[in-house]
This record gives sequence, structure tokens and C-alpha cells, in this order.
Amino acid sequence: MAEILVKEYRGDVVENVHYGSIAIVSSTGETIAYTGDIERQTYMRSASKPIQVLPTLLAGLHKKYNLSEEEVTICNSSHWGSNHHIYVLQSIMEKTGLKEEDMIMNPTISTSATPLADKLALGSKLNPVEGKSRLQHCCSGKHLSLMMLQRELTGKVTGYQLPDSPVQKQIISFLSMLSQTPTYRISLGIDGCGVPVFALPMRNIALAYAKLADPFNLPDDIREAITYNFDCINKNPEKINDYFTPSYYVNKNPDLLMKDGSRGVICMAIRSRKLGIVIKLEDGWSDEYQGIIVARILEQLQYDDKELIEQLKKTYNTKIYNDCKDEVGHAEADFDIHIEQSYFDELFGNAEPEEDDSDESDAGTADESADSKDSDIDSSIEYEDMEELEDDEDTNETDKSSGQKSSFESSDFISTLLNMRGKKARSNSEHKPVTDHNDMDEPEDIDEGPEADEDMEDEEQLPAEERARRRAIRDRRSILGQNVVLPSSNQTFIQNPMTDPMRPVKSAKVISTIQNNDAEFEVFDKKDKKDNEDNKEQE
Repeated sequence: MAEILVKEYRGDVVENVHYGSIAIVSSTGETIAYTGDIERQTYMRSASKPIQVLPTLLAGLHKKYNLSEEEVTICNSSHWGSNHHIYVLQSIMEKTGLKEEDMIMNPTISTSATPLADKLALGSKLNPVEGKSRLQHCCSGKHLSLMMLQRELTGKVTGYQLPDSPVQKQIISFLSMLSQTPTYRISLGIDGCGVPVFALPMRNIALAYAKLADPFNLPDDIREAITYNFDCINKNPEKINDYFTPSYYVNKNPDLLMKDGSRGVICMAIRSRKLGIVIKLEDGWSDEYQGIIVARILEQLQYDDKELIEQLKKTYNTKIYNDCKDEVGHAEADFDIHIEQSYFDELFGNAEPEEDDSDESDAGTADESADSKDSDIDSSIEYEDMEELEDDEDTNETDKSSGQKSSFESSDFISTLLNMRGKKARSNSEHKPVTDHNDMDEPEDIDEGPEADEDMEDEEQLPAEERARRRAIRDRRSILGQNVVLPSSNQTFIQNPMTDPMRPVKSAKVISTIQNNDAEFEVFDKKDKKDNEDNKEQE
């Protein structure tokens, strides 16, 4: 059930409240903190834009057209249609040859000319464009990105908004991969600008943003695209909304990424913490409350950028005035997120180590730095998981007929996943969020699978470093057992013939199969010209 996030006071009496939910998840899939119902399915709206742009970057179109970092950033944006936004959008069209009239949405006025801008503390410094145009639409940058990719894949820009277009199929594959959600469990709707919009549980949305913060187990080319996009946004924070907005101040910090969506959605990624955050207000009323909500979350996470937190609190004017312009009340964020105490113990080293009877060589040691921890975890997984799969005959080998490697081989993680075909997926039940705050204090039993060498009676009896190591191993294993839909630039794709609305490819060679309790995914190789032509005929 949603909880109160914001209270509006008239005098000393609470007149209105705004309910919502918050999910905070690590890049390994662990629920770190929450409030409300984080299994609630909700649309990402424009918060999906930093994911929607990734197929365009993976295809190398930003390099093909020599797009600047500013121009890449605005492809992620819900810009406000100010002069500096229009200039960048026009530059993209000049470089790519795309035309404004090919965008599917109707012309609109600049957001910087609406009453929302007047609520900004420094809204008077914005420079809106007069009149209406498609470029002034807040989603025009996203549409140019989609049009680029659609033309690259089909030879024409039309149809980029259709759910079964190659552009939209690649986007949902990326979202499926990052959120660890099978494509058939992602609900589709139509966004305000006319393109598909995606609904999935808040916890999975938070995981997707955690992967933007820490794409540790993804192929090199995808990880590079994510990192590059993150950096572009940090260097051009005014292009996401506008100057002096909450996202402007957040995105100025190279450790953070923030993207809001219409109707009460706010998403964030924190690199240093390897966390993803999603906020959803039930009534969709969030714009002027973004700053105070995000500030309160950062405070409770003990984030160290105090200057940013104070700036967020005063980004929008939260005072309430009557018609005579007299101040009669105010709004404030008033909520607590339920945070696992072990999170702070591991983060700040507050946990007092207890005696451990197990052999140190079995338990391993963890360095105090995050990098060293990751290294220890990786080696543990390599020893315990990779050894199990070493004898599998159907490995991700070089295709003997073509002499080429599948794009899935760019990551040990993905190669391991593909080698697990035919094996029953491990359960992901340990990643279910805590639904009752009282349950957070009770220790959980460890389930490390039949191949585990260590039999622990109580995980909480171990030192903090060892708990973190074992939890990470368990998380990685759980991720390996999920339906991961891996996108590709051109060579491969994944189809779920039971549920996915994708047509089979004629004469395509099956590279591998991914199975779990829900469905079976077949991985096809479509390299030769004939297969590509057959596929186009079906589409």
C-alpha cells in the first residue's frame, strides 16, 4: 500500500496529502530500501528515455552523424523547448537530414512558457520560444533518435512508433535486459507523444536504473554505451529539462543521473552506491515536489552532497498563496524509507565483526575498497559457477560455417547464461522485497544451491564483509537464472515463441536456447543476406 510522501498545510492543518511508493535497488538486484508498494506496476513514461536511446548509441549512429554530447543528451530529454534546446535539435536535423514534419506528434508550446516554469525559484531566467512547433515538444529529441535508428534498420523513418517496428523491439529488449523482466511481462501502452510506453513493477524499474549506475555484468559495447550516455547527461544537465530544475542540479553531479516522467514518476541512478531509485506518486502530482522528495531520500541515504540537498529543497517554491498573494500554507516531504541496517554497516563499516568458525580460506577476504570487493566476488563466482558449466557441450563457440562469434560472447556473464540452456533456472525468490517492515529485523536463511561448499546456520553471525560477499554471489546466481533478453546491434535477437509478438525467422540458425520455468527463448543467428531478405518480407 502506498504511503504519504508529501503533505500540504494550510495554516497548521494538513489540508491535502500525496501518496506514493519508493523503491531503491542495488545493481545485483537486492532491495536496499523501500516505502509503499514496490511491486506496483507503473508506466515509466519519459523516465525510460535513457534506455530508449541506447539502441541508437549501440548502432553507432551518434558517431556516424558526428553528434555532439549535447545532441546525445537531448535525445534523453524531456526538454522545455527553450531557445538553447531548439538550437541543438536543429543541429541534429542538419547533420542527419531528418525533418520536423516526419515527427508524429502535434506542434505544442514550450514548457518553459507554462505555469510550471513560474513555480521554479529562478523560472524568470528561462528563455521560451514563442508560438508552437514539433521541436518545442518535450519528446522531440527522443523522436529524432528513434527516427535515426528506424531509417538505419528499414531505410525509411516512418513507422518508428509501431510496437512491432524493429526500433521498438530493440528498445523493449534493452529494457528487459536491464530490468531483468521477460518481455512478455512488460505491459505496453501509448505515451503522450504517440510512441509505446512500458509498465513494469517499480522494483524492476529501480533495477534497470541500478544497471545504468553499475553495468558490471553487461557486454563491453553495451556497458560503454551506457557509460557514455550517463557522462553526456552529466556534462549537459540543462538539456534534460531546463536550467534551475531539480534534474539540472542533480545531473550536474557526475555521480548521479535523474530522469522524471509524466504523472508522478521520478527515477535516479547513483554510481558510487550502485543504486537505482524509482518514485511514483499515486495522483500523478509531482513536478513541483520533485526537489523536496529527492532531497529527503538523499538525506536518509546519508548522501554526502549536502549542497545539492539544500539546493533541491528550494528549487521549487513550496509555499501556498491565496488569490491576494498572501502566504497561507506550505508543502513538505514527510516520509521515511525503510532501509536495511546492513546497508549502512557495509557502506560505512559500522558493523562489529563477530567470531567466525569457518576457515578463512573458504570464506575469502574482501578489501575495503569497492573495486576489490567486486574482484573477490567475481573470482568466487568464476570458481563456483563456471566450473559447474565447464563440461557443457553446447558452449558459445565460434560459428564454424561463418567463422564469426556471436555478439553474446562479448561478456563472460552472457556466455555463462547461454551455456545454461536446458538447465532449470534457479529461483529468484530471495529477491522479493520486504513487505512488512517488521520482517527486516529477522535473519534470512541462506540458500546457495546444492553446489555450495558452506553450510551456514545463520548469515547474520558472519562479519559484514563476508555477508556482502555471499549475498553478491547469491544475487549473481539469481540473475543468471532469469530470462535475460540481450539486444544486439545487428547480428542476433531473442524470440520467445510462446508469448512474444515476434515473427519467426526463416532458415535462421538457432545458436542457443534459454529456458526457465516460464518460457523458452531461442537465440537466432541472422548473418546472411537471404535470411535478412526473408525477414523483411514477413515484416
